[in-house]
Amino acid sequence: MQYRFHNFILDTVQLYLTAGGTPVEADARQLQLLRLLIDTYPEACSQQQLLETLWPNTVVSHWSAGRLVSDTRKLFRNYGYQGPLIQTLHGRGYRLAPELVEQLCELPGMAEDTEQPVADAPRTVRKAGLSVDPSATSSPAANWRSLAAMGLLLLFTAAIVYFSATSGERDERVPLVIGEAPDVRGRILWVDDNPDNNLTERRQFESRGIAVYIVTNTEDALMLLSMYRYHAVISDMGRGGEPLAGFKLMEHLRARHDDTPYFLYTIMPSEPQRQLVEQRGGNGVAVTQDELFSMVLPLFDLDADAPTVP
Repeated sequence: MQYRFHNFILDTVQLYLTAGGTPVEADARQLQLLRLLIDTYPEACSQQQLLETLWPNTVVSHWSAGRLVSDTRKLFRNYGYQGPLIQTLHGRGYRLAPELVEQLCELPGMAEDTEQPVADAPRTVRKAGLSVDPSATSSPAANWRSLAAMGLLLLFTAAIVYFSATSGERDERVPLVIGEAPDVRGRILWVDDNPDNNLTERRQFESRGIAVYIVTNTEDALMLLSMYRYHAVISDMGRGGEPLAGFKLMEHLRARHDDTPYFLYTIMPSEPQRQLVEQRGGNGVAVTQDELFSMVLPLFDLDADAPTVP
């Protein structure tokens, strides 16, 4: 099947992608991911289903799924697509963004009597699970059918926007994850594309009764921060080839008036870098564990001395 959205055409059979008519060098597994999400929409694709489908008979880390999603988002951003691509649904898996589904058009194959793709005059357009046949618009009855279809599409889109907006409201009554200890002092969201680098620090926070939740990219961090309340955000500086990813995440938060305390945990920041972080709304830059604990622990009414794991 061929699908068009934005200036892309995706062939899910040949695993071929073009942007503005130019072939895109994409990993086959990235295109298989999109095919899987198209096939399962509007349902979410669980992380386990994704691993079993894209890495059959292979033992891989669960981080592989998150990395693949992150790399796929980056691929399309690099080719000019700035809209939502793949949603991360906390505890459920991944799903195509509804905004993308609105643009998604299913195209017929290549015409035999012309050198131009039939995509220039598609017979059937599929959007958000609805099919509309333009050739049927030659009669009043067909016009009514088209209007009814568009009405259903608008209702479907409105429902998605409504539930997305209501689920995005922070609510202390909604548990962050099933199984969180009932007596935690608070929550930290830690954003780092190499989370194993911070195991020691995370365990020390957890030893003080602070729950630590990990994400590996800015998009997932923004989604979780819109859904749940955190007492602090700790971020690395560079992620996924973007040297200022941590700084940009901080600016995103402050731009939407989110005043969650924000700390950068990075290597050898310069003094101008520290000053710039503070000027743009950051709460501090830490290089060592002791610096990090001295900045973050007072938020939880704990002694600023570095904790130790028993």
